[in-house]
Amino acid sequence: MDSTDRALLNAIQNHFPIALHPYQSLGEAVGTTEEDAYKRIQRLRQEGIIRRLGGVFDSRRLGYYSTLCTSKVSEEKIPVLAKLLEGIPGVTHNYIRNHEYNVWFTLIARSQVVAESILQNIREVSGVSEVFSLPATRLFKINVNFDFDLSDEDTSEEEGIDTFGDADLRGAHKGNVSPYDLSNEDIALIQILQGNLPDSQTPFTVLAERLQWQVDVVISIASRLLEEKVIRRFGAVLRHQKAGFVANAMGVWQVDPERAAEVGETMARFKEVSHCYQRPTLPDWPYNLFTMVHGRTAEDCGDVMKKISLATGVKTYSMLFSTAELKKSSMQYFLEDETN
Repeated sequence: MDSTDRALLNAIQNHFPIALHPYQSLGEAVGTTEEDAYKRIQRLRQEGIIRRLGGVFDSRRLGYYSTLCTSKVSEEKIPVLAKLLEGIPGVTHNYIRNHEYNVWFTLIARSQVVAESILQNIREVSGVSEVFSLPATRLFKINVNFDFDLSDEDTSEEEGIDTFGDADLRGAHKGNVSPYDLSNEDIALIQILQGNLPDSQTPFTVLAERLQWQVDVVISIASRLLEEKVIRRFGAVLRHQKAGFVANAMGVWQVDPERAAEVGETMARFKEVSHCYQRPTLPDWPYNLFTMVHGRTAEDCGDVMKKISLATGVKTYSMLFSTAELKKSSMQYFLEDETN
């Protein structure tokens, strides 16, 4: 991976151009041609560094409900639960982590009522009676961008993680998180933008042909959905392991509720933190702030946790590493069968 590859990856993580000739704009931005930018990005997709190129949606703006779920599951029941969760479209991620609460999965559904129904079915079918839902009560940050240092091609091992601007730091009082009034055309476009962009130098023209629309209509609607933050970002989703960021930890913190807003904002400003939420506690789970911390090694993650502790004064925390990734997928909005 040379400096041009890295410049392109930096550019397209958040802002793949929604335009008739997106690769022309990207080529101009990094000092190369449209053809070269296209070929490089296609190669990065084929190599698996780019997992998906398309829209990343805010489930709340789409009118969906999302939650993080956890349970203490015995070794013999993990395969049963994993198989069940694999078949539920709204379960997008499922990990085993090194804690007594060892199973962690995300669930997205059309409503809280539907989510609770799915969870109850999971409990009954799997025989795991205690599956707890910990929905976010406050969102401080959600963004997974990796910074590919362009200063020296020989120092890639020292690359850090991008520092995010205030637009990506969102507390409960910031930003519009109410459902957006979607038209039928909006939904039709969302259904294809949540997939992979076509392998074409003019991908939006291909999408327009698929929908039998004019390309300027596709670009106009997609741009509006991005402006209205229905599309949280339009760009590349990377396989962070292939990009060199092989370690990540779920850092959980016991914070005085009166300090949660202040502490969450501070945690969110750490460049190595991609996600920061406030969530409910459980009788034997006192942690109410969650951070996802990324680094090149587990030691890096531990160092970040110590720095966060020093910056916030929060002394009671734990760091959970995943020991198995059982499911990782993108949510398919308006397509899922929620009867499963």
